[in-house]
Amino acid sequence: MNDELLAVMDQIAPLPVTPPCEVLAHLDDLTKPPGSLGRIEEFAARYCLIRGTASPDMPKKAIFTFAADHGVTEEGVSAYPKEVTRQMVINMASGGAAINVLARHIGAESRIVDVGVDADLGAVAGVLHRKVRRGTANLAKGPAMSTAEAEAAMGVGATLALGAADEGFSLLGTGDMGIGNTTASSALFAALLPADPERVTDRGTGISDDRLRSKIDLIRAALAVNHINGADPI
Repeated sequence: MNDELLAVMDQIAPLPVTPPCEVLAHLDDLTKPPGSLGRIEEFAARYCLIRGTASPDMPKKAIFTFAADHGVTEEGVSAYPKEVTRQMVINMASGGAAINVLARHIGAESRIVDVGVDADLGAVAGVLHRKVRRGTANLAKGPAMSTAEAEAAMGVGATLALGAADEGFSLLGTGDMGIGNTTASSALFAALLPADPERVTDRGTGISDDRLRSKIDLIRAALAVNHINGADPI
């Protein structure tokens, strides 16, 4: 791993296994039955621990949506062609997508990042241009990208996060846009958990039963052809 990413990782400290008493006491002192908000309270406690206070200020929020194309779309894993990735990015940049609505609803700034769309989006206003490559290779036939490219893509996220922190943001959400993305995500889950692809793969864009079965079989084959090393996540 390159020195820049290692330097960022060195700044990330583990959280205590058990939340400090003052954080839990503050949550239970709010006007509600203890534990009544379910996992929201778990997330709130985690946020307090990250911020180092039991009573954090209302955070300045942003959602980063990273857009890229996936070479595996040539295998027919999606109901839509890869050209839809470009169209969706333009829609997001103009404020017309679902993520824009959700961001406005929670008072978060929406930032769209081109990290690998297989199209020239240089003239599209409202897009952060951080392209590592124009789409990945087909993971069913070999590595989707090189180790250096994977580290570069991670570096994009780290750099943007650090920049947002410098701007005063203390809560960031992330998402991704790209036709074929659920196939790549399912393959990563299957490799890193590890898990059988059938347990972590679903319909994505709403494909048929037959195409879902083909998608699962394709991911299983991709794991074999790429000789996954579980001890090396990159």
